[in-house]
This record gives sequence, C-alpha cells and structure tokens, in this order.
Amino acid sequence: MLPQTAVILLLCLPLAFATESREAAVNASTPRTCYSCEGINCQRTTLQDVTVKCNDLLDTCVTVFEGFMVSEKGCQLELSLAAQAKCDARDIQCQKCSGELCNNQGRIDFQCIQCNGLENADCNSAGDSISPSRCPAPTASNAYCYVKSVDTHLQRGCSLNVKEQQSCLKDSDCSLCLPEDAHGSTACNNYALDMKSGAGRGQQLLGLLLAVLSLVAVQGSH
Repeated sequence: MLPQTAVILLLCLPLAFATESREAAVNASTPRTCYSCEGINCQRTTLQDVTVKCNDLLDTCVTVFEGFMVSEKGCQLELSLAAQAKCDARDIQCQKCSGELCNNQGRIDFQCIQCNGLENADCNSAGDSISPSRCPAPTASNAYCYVKSVDTHLQRGCSLNVKEQQSCLKDSDCSLCLPEDAHGSTACNNYALDMKSGAGRGQQLLGLLLAVLSLVAVQGSH
C-alpha cells in the first residue's frame, strides 16, 4: 500500500497539470497582444518593447525576416502585404506563434550553443555534448553565434546586436560564425577555441564584416 503522502501527491498531479494547461492556453475572449515594429524600427533597441493589440480574436503574433534580420513584427492580419505573402507561402522567413507577446524570437533555424564554462565544463570543449537552442530576435542585420575565451573558460551564445558583434570582431579571443553553417543537429559554434589564444576562426572575416557592420551602425543612427 502506498504511503499517505504519496497518495496525496498523486491526487494533486492532475490538478497541477490542468492549472498549467489553462495558463498556457489562449483566452478566446481576449485580443492577442504582440510585439510590433516595421522596417528600421525593428533594429532599434529602444523600440523592442513596443506592442500592439490584435483586432481579430483569432489572429496570431508573427515575426517576419529578410534573411535573418527582423523586418516586421505584429499581428498577422495587420502586416504589410509583402509580409503576409511570406506567411501565406509558409516561408521560413515568417515565424508564427500562438501565445501572448511570443514573437520575440529569431528564426527557428537561428540556433546557437548557449553556455558558460564556469557553470558547465562541457562548454570549454568542442563537440555535441550541449544541444543548441533558439536565439532571441536579433536587432542587427546579420545573426551570428559566438565563442569567447574569458580567463580560464569559454562562453558560447548568440550575438544579437551590432555592438556585440563589433566587440567580438575586435577581440582576438572572440570568434563569430553564421548559424546557417551548422552541421547536422549541432550549431556552428561547437568548435574548439584556444583560451586566450587569439586564434578564433571567425576573425578571418574581420575586414569584410567590420566594414558591413560599421555601415549598418551608421545607418541605424539616423
């Protein structure tokens, strides 16, 4: 016979699951609220918290991309015609989601290993021991993963804005890679980086990328 405490726990489990399901469900009587931006405003960090309430109760939140760059966010039925065309075509550059304020993620294939070697020793070595996870929506025109040597450990993650990307390019102990260069089920930033070596392979792109990012930064300041 089960102890009394075990019986109580088993009886409570269905209630806990039901509560969690209700919290995750969409309230059909309340309009959806989505993050909202269009054009260059999607790259302005000061405008990332702007929201819009959908007029249609059945509308969904959407993020639309040009490549990996965010070009539009909002309620699907209220997007520009060009953005709606991508969504209607089920283009990977249109990402829909069903929750409240859920459209703040990058493309579904913008995934990087995100870890800190101080907290997880596996982060300090290359390989597939740590699975990649989806990155937030970038505010830069390009999306990158990074590997950085910090003292005696490595950090790996998503490089989301121009300032972060330029900082990594100027740091001999930091390396960038493109998420589309991932191999199989792993991310592009699963490679080894000698700690404090200055040998990051992403530095090979320094000249070209720095010029592009500088131009984007100048345009974004206007």
